[in-house]
Amino acid sequence: MAQDVKRIDQILNGDLPSYDWSIDTSEEFIKNNGWFSAARSYIKAILCIYVYFQPKSFNDNSIVNISNYWLKQGNSKNYHHFFPKAYLRKLDHYNEFYINHILNITIVDDFLNKREIRAKAPFQYMSKFREINPDLDATMKTHLIDDLTFFGVWNDNYDLFLEERAKAVSRELQKRIIKQDIDQQKQSNLIDDFEEELTVSE
Repeated sequence: MAQDVKRIDQILNGDLPSYDWSIDTSEEFIKNNGWFSAARSYIKAILCIYVYFQPKSFNDNSIVNISNYWLKQGNSKNYHHFFPKAYLRKLDHYNEFYINHILNITIVDDFLNKREIRAKAPFQYMSKFREINPDLDATMKTHLIDDLTFFGVWNDNYDLFLEERAKAVSRELQKRIIKQDIDQQKQSNLIDDFEEELTVSE
């Protein structure tokens, strides 16, 4: 924290701070390090991107009410697995790492999560929202899901969804990072924090 304070002071003075580690904003790095836990600093950074876009409710395009208290709890009803965990587990060919992935997380209100979505396939529950929300395309852009067809939603294609959402998140991270020489080095995978989470969950 002391180092962070010094760097913030540098930024406030108009200087560019230097770092001893590289930052990898690539799609592959996000996919390889995206185990979802609200306690992980890497995941918090991506959640900040999600919140920045003021996510809207799937059913009526209203702004989702978000508080820091809810966001710091990994089991918050505001965290919705767009491809529900129970649905993916039934398919029996995705491991828990990719089921519980930050790229599969959207921020919704708890009513939708508990009452409307549950364990339904995306095609099933999104078809309902398409009927009642004339602004659904605009709504989904606030979740970094630019096109429901292109993202594989209408044919429940999870592999394609992960691929396209990784591109969207990568683009937004790149916009907010000032590249430095050290970033030409590859960043190591973030194994320690999510391996601990996996052990606890077992």
